[in-house]
Amino acid sequence: RAAYDAEAFTWQLRREAGFVPELIEGAAVQEEEPILGPNTRLLAVLKGHGYILSPGLYVQDLVTLLKELGGKFVQAEVKDFAMANGKVTAVDTSNGRFHCDKAIVSSGIWSKPLMQKLGLTVPLEAERGYHIVFKQPSQKPRNPMMLVAGKFVATAMDQGLRCAGVVEFGGITEKRSKAPLKLLRRKVREVFPNLTFASEQEWLGYRPAPSDSLPLIGEISGSGIFAAFGHHHIGLTGGPKTGRLVADLISGNHSNYDIRPFEPMRFGSGK
Repeated sequence: RAAYDAEAFTWQLRREAGFVPELIEGAAVQEEEPILGPNTRLLAVLKGHGYILSPGLYVQDLVTLLKELGGKFVQAEVKDFAMANGKVTAVDTSNGRFHCDKAIVSSGIWSKPLMQKLGLTVPLEAERGYHIVFKQPSQKPRNPMMLVAGKFVATAMDQGLRCAGVVEFGGITEKRSKAPLKLLRRKVREVFPNLTFASEQEWLGYRPAPSDSLPLIGEISGSGIFAAFGHHHIGLTGGPKTGRLVADLISGNHSNYDIRPFEPMRFGSGK
């Protein structure tokens, strides 16, 4: 209860935004989520949410839909942009040149070097996040949960029980650190004391984090190149909304959203 009360201000903001928790306390916690050990004495349940069992299959379905709508999927590394009179005319890739009059930069942390090719220096850093998938776990949570005491998220997925957390500023070239994974394992044991499993799979990912915490969304200096990146920890949530905003900008549809705070030129230019 103390951990919940310590975040009273945050929970008040959630309530004001329409996210009102159902509180479950005492022994009822383990009745609701048997995987939790006896030290967890309160659940704040937010109902009406969904989650993805397999991110890979989700992306595959998006590609399938793209093709059904007449799009073409090409896997390649973007090398540079061809410009004429300040306008994009082509994208140069490891798989050849693709002519266009519009392009979208939506490459997560790897958007930073692409922006540099356009003369923009974006204060974008990689918040390295770690997760461990416990294969064939003896238990899974009934719902995705954020463990306040352990500062990690536990989600039952197709491949097993995924426990994810940690923020580490280490760039994209440094090797995986051992300490965050050791910490994550210790916290998992504390919260799920009876968990057993067949094997583990470790993973490291890079959250694209602008210095002001706001994504970059919009056209870059009338070039026909549009920014759509920098969503920190919420790319899965913000991605579809960003896609709609950028699609409206490209097609000329007038949105009633004020996207000026996300202006991609707000950090200025200069290599």
